[in-house]
Amino acid sequence: MVERSGAKVDALIAAHHARLNALIAGDTKAVAKVVAEDMHYVSATGAVQTRADVFEAIGRGELVIERMESSNLDARIYGDIGILIYAANTRMRQAGRIVDGMTRSTTVYALRDGNWMMISQHQSHLDS
Repeated sequence: MVERSGAKVDALIAAHHARLNALIAGDTKAVAKVVAEDMHYVSATGAVQTRADVFEAIGRGELVIERMESSNLDARIYGDIGILIYAANTRMRQAGRIVDGMTRSTTVYALRDGNWMMISQHQSHLDS
């Protein structure tokens, strides 16, 4: 049974916004509260990274997220798995490449010890 509203969905969306705010701030301690150690991420540039890779890139200044404003958020929960699909007005620099414009993301969270933790994300750059 899919859940599309209620307290569980509200908590998932709050975790999503906390993650985006922490990424923009470059605050890996805050990001760690909502991103699982076993997370895998496929960026809009096609890079496949683990949480450790992302944190190292942020620490070295190789991953800088200047803007990530999500919209058209579709949230679905299946038991302890939450899926968010959304568009984002994004400006980020990753390994010398710049993504500036709209992206579409599919982000998967797992409910672990009462907290929503991002376990996977795929991001695509949308053509203007």
